Amino acid sequence: MKRLLPLLLLPLLLACSSDNSVGRGVLVVTAEPYRYVVEAVAGDGWRVESLVPKGDNPETFDPTPRDIVSLANSSAYFMVGGLGFEDAWMDRFAEMYPNLKMFDTSEGIIRADGDPHLWTSPDNMALIAKNVCSALCSIDSANADGYRARLRALDEKIAATNSYIAQRLVALKGDTFLVFHPSLTYFARLYGLHQLSIEEEGKEPSVAHIKSIIDEAKRRSVTLVLVQSEFDSKNAVTIAGEIGARVISIDPLNYDWHTELRKIADEMAENRISLL
Repeated sequence: MKRLLPLLLLPLLLACSSDNSVGRGVLVVTAEPYRYVVEAVAGDGWRVESLVPKGDNPETFDPTPRDIVSLANSSAYFMVGGLGFEDAWMDRFAEMYPNLKMFDTSEGIIRADGDPHLWTSPDNMALIAKNVCSALCSIDSANADGYRARLRALDEKIAATNSYIAQRLVALKGDTFLVFHPSLTYFARLYGLHQLSIEEEGKEPSVAHIKSIIDEAKRRSVTLVLVQSEFDSKNAVTIAGEIGARVISIDPLNYDWHTELRKIADEMAENRISLL
């Protein structure tokens, strides 16, 4: 019933909606890191909105009727691709708004099972930005030169972020870090790190799994545990206490994408995530 309620209320909300006074086109993204990249490429001619608000989990997010109505005046939707919320809702959005152009920004990215956080790798972010630019050029070819110029500027920023992180983590190759939710798979893959996840297949970990994680973390001399505000951190804190590790809060969903990734790299470098 929870998922049917927005559809039942939709006609009423559409009748009340009057957001046609903006005067600028609207582009919608799933989460804040995608607002960052779409704004960077789109420029001031568009307003970019995130459907999933800050602090919510985009993998399990359930849109409200007002969220759904907000798509009525949008020109395009930029998907992460393969995210739980998107898998559940995109077909319905397409039925409700047949004129809404929808773009999967994950084209060309080699996926890892169980982790939709594609943007945590600068290499992936460069591909996402390229896909965003191609989409914008397809729907607004008159301004294609501007999109391509802003893409080049963004590529330079992404490359600088990648270079900074690679330098910070060069001495940590092969090291292991512990994270509650497996959100840094692509980050770890790019920089030669090993990620251990406390969460078990998207669920709270069992006692046996926690014990195995503690044993593995001790074996690998892990000294840093990363947690996100969207998830209960009590198990992470318990494990950190058992292995003598420090708990650090991270925000992979931060709009300020490059600053957040640099911060994660700094925390790892300064706390030496593993002593192997």
